[in-house]
Amino acid sequence: MRVKIRVPLNPTEDEEKVKNAILNIFPDAVMRTEGEYIIAETNDLRTLKELLEKQRIRDTARDVLMTSIVGNHIVFKINKQVATVGRVNFSVTEGPLGDIEVDIEAEEGENVNEIINYIAPSTLPPGVEPRRLSDDELLEL
Repeated sequence: MRVKIRVPLNPTEDEEKVKNAILNIFPDAVMRTEGEYIIAETNDLRTLKELLEKQRIRDTARDVLMTSIVGNHIVFKINKQVATVGRVNFSVTEGPLGDIEVDIEAEEGENVNEIINYIAPSTLPPGVEPRRLSDDELLEL
């Protein structure tokens, strides 16, 4: 598996702080600056997995990741500002300073569902499906 990370670097931001936000989630990432972006690559998802467990958001993360599958990729965004303090918050809308864009690519012989099972295993007992809210129920929240 390959993990590619892309983060916008705004003129008002400290580049080292943005890099540290990436390293808080992906500590082994190798980074470079390309124009207005910091690009990073890694193959280690251990810290992301540990943070999801520590924050007790594995099932939420699992839902986000399952709906983020595009072919043999899992593509999602993490809030950049929250990552600066070592926490994971999945972005639904673009943050004011942009987000950490993550693209996990399953390589030949790998399965995206197995990668998701590693990162965010379900906390539900075997055979129990999560309750899904309808659009109307979501609007009432």
